Amino acid sequence: MTDASAPGKLVLVGEYAVLSGAPAIVTAVDVRARVKVIAIPGTESTFFDAVSGRAFYFVIDDGTGLRWVGERPAATGTILEAVISSCSEHSILFHDGPSFRVSMNTDDFFTHIGGRWTKLGVGSSSAALVALVGALVDELNLTMTQEELLAVCHSAHRRFQGGSGSGADVATAVYGGVVAVRRGAEQETINATPCDWPADLLALPIWSGVSASTPELLVRFEQFQNANPDDYRRHLRHLKALSEQACVAWTEQSVIDVLNALAGYDDALRAFDIDAQIGISSEPHDRIRQLVEQHGAVYKTSGAGGGDFGLALTDSTKVLDAVRGSCRDGGFEILDKPFPAGGLVVS
Repeated sequence: MTDASAPGKLVLVGEYAVLSGAPAIVTAVDVRARVKVIAIPGTESTFFDAVSGRAFYFVIDDGTGLRWVGERPAATGTILEAVISSCSEHSILFHDGPSFRVSMNTDDFFTHIGGRWTKLGVGSSSAALVALVGALVDELNLTMTQEELLAVCHSAHRRFQGGSGSGADVATAVYGGVVAVRRGAEQETINATPCDWPADLLALPIWSGVSASTPELLVRFEQFQNANPDDYRRHLRHLKALSEQACVAWTEQSVIDVLNALAGYDDALRAFDIDAQIGISSEPHDRIRQLVEQHGAVYKTSGAGGGDFGLALTDSTKVLDAVRGSCRDGGFEILDKPFPAGGLVVS
């Protein structure tokens, strides 16, 4: 039996621009997806869905993909399908290999507020997918480098998302820590470089209280790109330049330059959103920004926006404490989970 877990993520800079070849900096956060895989005899595998509490059955057909036997589970089943297909493509699974008993748990990615469970937008699907690939590889006693593992996970995640996505969240789940990510010339490849967190940089993740749909935001992004190519290129050139600037400052560990670059990126992202009408900077984000900036800290949305998390950033503990108090008084929840966190863990 193999247990595996992988972390969620918070994007520090590079949202949207990373889709056009710019670098992004992402940190792993200690909100973890957990997967168990057991190799079993026979031709039929079992998937236990923790959300519904039900078991579903599948077979791996000729090493090419997954076929459900009877009913198919919901979203978690789609992750399993994508992983099995990509593992088969990369010759990790074979027709004469074992069957499996698989369970997946993403409870860490939900919070209970106002009498209901709400999903925190910190990359649950990527974390679950990476943990599943890691568990399968280990259960089959295969040896893979992190780069090889990332290639399989990136392929599976693109399949899961219908070909979209930068792969930044997948790379962060594999490597952990802080990762500088850049998509290769071909969208199927991704380059990830671990980097250090600047010693005096402080960050506070603040939840907007609203769960966002990244695929919906990406559809609007692509619609603007197709309908307004000149404006799109103008905005993306600016975002890419600021993202490059932030990466240089991060590499040099210059906190002041990092803060200036992130503030500039947030301004440019909001200007882009005004033209593109993607919905990146929602009303809750605007309210949090006011609370953060009144104390002299920098605020920027993290990830696709539209809800989910924003980050308050400063080099002052006193300022960060004041921001924390104001945001809690304003009814906003702080994500009290360690970061940077470790990456994929297999045992």
